[in-house]
Amino acid sequence: MDLATMRARVREDLQDTDAENYRWSNDEVDGAIERVVREFSMAYPIQQQDDIATAEDDKELDISTLADLLKIVSVEYPMDLTPAYMQRWEMWNDKLYMTDEGDGTKKARVRWHKWHTLDAASSTIPAEHEEIIVLGATGYLATSASVYTVDKATISGRHATANFLKWGQARLDRYETKLRAIARDNRVITKELYSD
Repeated sequence: MDLATMRARVREDLQDTDAENYRWSNDEVDGAIERVVREFSMAYPIQQQDDIATAEDDKELDISTLADLLKIVSVEYPMDLTPAYMQRWEMWNDKLYMTDEGDGTKKARVRWHKWHTLDAASSTIPAEHEEIIVLGATGYLATSASVYTVDKATISGRHATANFLKWGQARLDRYETKLRAIARDNRVITKELYSD
């Protein structure tokens, strides 16, 4: 699902489909979607692994090629030992510094987490989790609308503020519960993946 399709799904749930009279601008909808994608990324990041060349007598690894880097998980150097030899490391800008110096012939295996993306042409959100993005975005937009309707006359009547807030908060509660479950389940996967 690309961004335009996701935006349409969010508008459908919000019953905001009249293009001549949108309650939320595209920028507002996209902003809510982006916020939820970032939160989803923290709970269910893309797991990556890259083997990066070391330099002789140097502890520094260049990680500038790790696009959309969220977090470094582990650094294995030298690789393929049994048991695996994991380095302690520090990060500064686009450089990662290991405890041990490289030898220039062996690579270091860097396991890392990557942000999800949802843009005009593509998405990294797994299909089974697309509805959680809709749930979170609609919750954020509805609760923001409740603030906007305070002290404003609306055709929805005097209960519009409370209704937006109640509906939005219920969606946010469901979203946060599902996000916690995804994060809990993903920790098990991450632990198993990196336990070698």
